[in-house]
Amino acid sequence: MRTVDDLEAGYTQIDQPQAEPTLGLFERLERRKLLIVIVAVALGFGARAYRLDAAGFAEDEANKIFAGRAYEQGDFTANAEHPMVMKMLCYASTQAASAWNRAAGQSLDLQVSDETALRLPNAAFGALTVIPLLLLTTGLLGFRVGLVTSLLWALGLDAIWFNRTVKEDTLLVFFMLWGFYLYYRAKQMPASDVTGQERLYSLAGAAFGLMIASKYFPHYFALNALFYSLVGYDSRNNRPLTRVMWRKYFAAMLLAFVMFNPAAFFPQTWRYLWKYVNQEWLTHHGYLVMDKLFINDFLQTPGGNPWYFYFLFLGVKLPLPVLVAFVVGVAHIFWRRGSYPYYRGHLFLRMMLVFWMIPEGVVGTKFLRYSLSLMPLVYMTASVGIVLMWRSLFSLIRKAGAGMQGARVTAAVAVTAAFILAPAVVTIRCLHNSHPSLYVNVFGRNRVGYFFPHDEFYDLGARESIRFIAETAPPAGKMASEIPGVVEYYLERFNRPDIRSEIISHPSFTLSRSRPDFVLLQRGRVYVENIENFNFIEKNFPMVHASVYEGAAASRVYATGGK
Repeated sequence: MRTVDDLEAGYTQIDQPQAEPTLGLFERLERRKLLIVIVAVALGFGARAYRLDAAGFAEDEANKIFAGRAYEQGDFTANAEHPMVMKMLCYASTQAASAWNRAAGQSLDLQVSDETALRLPNAAFGALTVIPLLLLTTGLLGFRVGLVTSLLWALGLDAIWFNRTVKEDTLLVFFMLWGFYLYYRAKQMPASDVTGQERLYSLAGAAFGLMIASKYFPHYFALNALFYSLVGYDSRNNRPLTRVMWRKYFAAMLLAFVMFNPAAFFPQTWRYLWKYVNQEWLTHHGYLVMDKLFINDFLQTPGGNPWYFYFLFLGVKLPLPVLVAFVVGVAHIFWRRGSYPYYRGHLFLRMMLVFWMIPEGVVGTKFLRYSLSLMPLVYMTASVGIVLMWRSLFSLIRKAGAGMQGARVTAAVAVTAAFILAPAVVTIRCLHNSHPSLYVNVFGRNRVGYFFPHDEFYDLGARESIRFIAETAPPAGKMASEIPGVVEYYLERFNRPDIRSEIISHPSFTLSRSRPDFVLLQRGRVYVENIENFNFIEKNFPMVHASVYEGAAASRVYATGGK
């Protein structure tokens, strides 16, 4: 029988503790994903919530206030062209803000304004979008690209801009990305874990159902299916779904849609939508792009707003470092297939960019807020370009004779300063001194409100102009504008419900018959139906008030003589 003493020394050496390899910066960061998510969400929320009431309500936002009042009366068909999720969140937020103001806000001098309360849900969901975006990008393109993408989104000027408005696109993007990620995770599950796959497909279906219940844009769900069809069969991570999986996937989608948007099944809603689609509620058409008026109408497809609309947006509204990184990233993903396993990420970006830009370029109706669903793709592609430039710079520094660690740190600092910190400084400056929507890069040549005045101004300055009218107009006075909802709300707030409001583009409106005391003109509200009246008023009546931002008049008040 052998004893321990009989063992050879060679055997005992096998069990000696081995030194762990030194982890690089990205490896250490990857182990702290939770901390990164918390920091990114906090930064994103702070940027989105800062001075949320700096701008008054836009027309669509005022309509959310009135929809909330209708909900209180049991009428869920108000503003029926939009699903319920956004309106329910707005209603809950405004009610919570009112309760806070009554309980402690007044005594602590920390009251929450209606503007802030209404916009707060979108600010929160916009910041939380970091989570699915980081997870999806990391899965498709690796942690480095995912980390950069999450930072670009958290502090991205164009994402923040749209997340600070009460439009359904923020929720659409949040649930869309969760749907993409959960479906991706289900594909990654082992074939033996059928229960896990079914659970994730159900969650993905619920996310897509909430996406459609947030905004009636179901085609992103179809693009997800197209992507996995293009990838092709793979027994490891792209197996076909079983019948049970398909059933649970679509059942969860339908259940989520019905639960959070039951108004879609009311007969009154269908009657309203029928009139809306047939333009019985619409009294105006048009969208100014670089001083040229286009008919912004789906029925004008493939005409309507110009095909280059979103290309122009990227060219003049993206901060220059992000634009450069995006161009580099686009060239790379279309030139290189990508190495395993990230070739799927390249395919995902190629497919999504093509199937976003081409159809949206053809459709006659275009608004910049629709581009929020494009921004995750832009930031993902820009991040690919940033990581590529980091690797190239690292190689150059190494060839110059620098050490491995020093080259990595130097390249990382340089790229971070140029492509993450510099755009973040632009964002902070815009939030502090002005409004994110007014930013134009060097290619915009400081022409504020020139390219897309409707979306850039988004009724900016209307609150201040209406306040002037409320303080100046005679008893039972009249005013005319293109934003009746905003006018109604602020006249009520400024204690002037006696002032009557008319719509300039309405067929029955004429200056001679209506005789308003004041007319509110906005560059972002120029339509085919009102352009003649706009020109006549500008030439023949004195301007008595203007709301000016960065040298551009967002709204102007003209005294037209009244009675």
